[in-house]
Amino acid sequence: MADEIKLSELEQVDEAFNFPLFEAIFNRRSRRFGLGMEIKEGPNKHKSQHPPLPLDEVEEAILIAAGTGISGLNLSDMPHTPRPDNLDDVQNWDGMCNTMVEHVGRTWASPCGNHGTELFYSNDEGVYLMKLRDVQPVHLQEVASKSDRDRLLDFVRQNRVKLFDGRLDIPRNTGAIMSFNLWNANMPGTTLFMPVTDITEEMINAVMLQADLGQYVVDDRNNMRPCIDQRWIREGWVNTPVPLSMFENQMMLATAGAEGAFIGHNILLAEQALGLGGWLYGGMNSLVVMGGTPTGCGLGFRFESNPKNPDAFPAPIGIDGEFETFRPPYYKDMDAAVDAVVAKKFGPNGTFNPFAKKPAPYKNRADFLRQVPHTPEKTIQICKETCRYVWDTFGTFPAFAPPAVLYVYIQAQHIELEFYDKYYDGPAYLKSHKDHMRKWHAGAAKMSKVA
Repeated sequence: MADEIKLSELEQVDEAFNFPLFEAIFNRRSRRFGLGMEIKEGPNKHKSQHPPLPLDEVEEAILIAAGTGISGLNLSDMPHTPRPDNLDDVQNWDGMCNTMVEHVGRTWASPCGNHGTELFYSNDEGVYLMKLRDVQPVHLQEVASKSDRDRLLDFVRQNRVKLFDGRLDIPRNTGAIMSFNLWNANMPGTTLFMPVTDITEEMINAVMLQADLGQYVVDDRNNMRPCIDQRWIREGWVNTPVPLSMFENQMMLATAGAEGAFIGHNILLAEQALGLGGWLYGGMNSLVVMGGTPTGCGLGFRFESNPKNPDAFPAPIGIDGEFETFRPPYYKDMDAAVDAVVAKKFGPNGTFNPFAKKPAPYKNRADFLRQVPHTPEKTIQICKETCRYVWDTFGTFPAFAPPAVLYVYIQAQHIELEFYDKYYDGPAYLKSHKDHMRKWHAGAAKMSKVA
């Protein structure tokens, strides 16, 4: 696509943006067979007679924007009342909104507006990272008019980082890819999306939230030992124990760990609107994909062994300079990591600093932010003691979960209509799929006779 192209002028883009939501939801399917693919044996044996056709830049940009775009400013529409000193009063306290980390709104939900997940993707040209954690919106709604679509290409171009040339480097064997995905996963012509979640920042934030609610973390692998100085319990700032293993599982699975699935589902719905095939799956070994084995560089993550548990697999902690978790070696110690999270809220350029340059959704921004209570110093100290205990006791942070996790993969490709016509009793694809080649790739459609 030419640099000067305007998405607002493309009829096929307009049709995709106006595709019925419920049609996309109820007709979402895994359509795994793409151009250039082959199933070699069995009742649905089929070899595509067409070469692979990569997604063009506009198709990828729309999928990326739908999956992980900056949509505007979140509303943070919660009470802003200070935490009572008396623990008994906390039971009836209506809370304060400073648990929010950012006012940034994304196309997917994140606990406390943290958005610790970044989208990696690979196509025939390279492996990329959409680096968005520091990107701020300008408006309450970033894509409010037809002309706003014209910014989507620049959004991708300006915020992606190319990590490697060529397709994602992982071996094609069952140690890296489950057998039933070997025939089509990460194949030429496909775009493979990989949302990677940083667990550490939201875990630090959640420890502070729990302390504000009168809760503290205990080490359930060590006789329920409190992870904090017991003076905080004696003084009455906290009184309810929460097991560390349960807390981390909630952080990983029930909250931050769900972010990748939200991104994936957004991309799948956008695939229906664009008329693209693809599916969401978990059939790859994340240790291999992230680069934790000598079989391939994968995404190039830095892995570190745990000196206190040398038999454990090394854990992915980040990509230096590009995707860094809130823990050593990216911070001097866990105290410094906690300070960094607090600074994101109340520091010189913090979310709740009325003199900062960060945008906020409120009419009287500065006056409003002056009234937002800061996190109490006692809560911050409890958070530091908890995180320090985890690091000192277990030699890593978090204790039981990887700092960065990759659970789901989302693939997009041009589907082989002839396969679905041959084997399925009824419509196995939508009109958007039937018309896609003619509307998006007129030259390729003529050559392949797919349309």
